[in-house]
Amino acid sequence: MSTSDYSDRLHQYLLKQEESTDDADRLFYSSYLLGHLSLAAAADPASAERLQNGVDASLDDAFAVDHLSDADKAGIRSLWQEALAAAD
Repeated sequence: MSTSDYSDRLHQYLLKQEESTDDADRLFYSSYLLGHLSLAAAADPASAERLQNGVDASLDDAFAVDHLSDADKAGIRSLWQEALAAAD
């Protein structure tokens, strides 16, 4: 699978989560991750692994300055792992 296809799968999974949830936290997590995925994908990574690493690095950078609770950070990471598992 191409990196672009992989990115599209991740994007579609997160969009589906965003559209189908009634949970305000999960809605926030999905939206938050979509932004970071878009940034990482825009860098045109050469592999799925580099795309994943780009999102992880982007999250690390954002978490260092954003005023998110530990529960929000854990929820975002958890949803990211769900998206990765669903995209494989």
